[in-house]
Amino acid sequence: MADSTQATITIDAEPKAIMAALADVASYPSWSSPVERAEVRETGPDGRPAQAFFAINAMITKDEFTVAYDWSGDEKVSWHLVEGKMLKAQNGSYELRPLPGGGTEVHYSLSVELAIKVPGILRKRAENMIADAALKDLKKHLES
Repeated sequence: MADSTQATITIDAEPKAIMAALADVASYPSWSSPVERAEVRETGPDGRPAQAFFAINAMITKDEFTVAYDWSGDEKVSWHLVEGKMLKAQNGSYELRPLPGGGTEVHYSLSVELAIKVPGILRKRAENMIADAALKDLKKHLES
């Protein structure tokens, strides 16, 4: 069974700038704490990544995996697992909503199924850490 987590944060940036940062996969190791290595494997017709490889260190597991992306303008990006070592499944998304007074609300969603058994409390802690890092690291990267 896949476990999922969701989180939301407000970032002082326009959706276009946020999506540009998310599409710059090669830069992830410089600002996303769990990501040790990242590279685009295929590029889509819009110039954004269609598939990307990641090597991560996320508290309870180190893993290497490839995901495929689906980009919806500057409103949403979603992905799913193509192949992984420790993961059986992974589905995630960032959904962006511009705010009337400026800035953007960013909603992050991640569903993961591990190939190994991990105690529930450790799994939930790792999920929360990943969601927290995904949003806070992105915010820091864009607002600094």
